[in-house]
Order: sequence, then C-alpha cells, then structure tokens
Amino acid sequence: MNRKLLPVVLELFGIAVVGAGIGIEFVYEADWGFVAITSGSLFIAMGGVIWGKFVRRG
Repeated sequence: MNRKLLPVVLELFGIAVVGAGIGIEFVYEADWGFVAITSGSLFIAMGGVIWGKFVRRG
C-alpha cells in the first residue's frame, strides 16, 4: 500500500462516519449518533497524525 494512501483513507472514512453520525443524531435523536461523531473524529485525527509524523518527513 502506498504510504500516502493510508492517512487519506483514514481521514475520508472518518469524514463519512461523522456524516453518518450527524444523520443518525438528526433523524433518530439517538446517543449512538454522538458515538459515531466521536469515532469519526478519532479516525480523522489518526489520519492527521500518521500524515504529520510519517508521511510528511519522507
């Protein structure tokens, strides 16, 4: 796998999970929406850390 692809995929997955969490919270007013939003934010942060620590340095 390309080294630059992993953080991008993690961040895109995180964005999708955050969007799904917002939709769940908006439609169902369920607490699982907040769990999804938080989980997606963690995936976005992991992608940023991997990019900053390992990919950007080369």
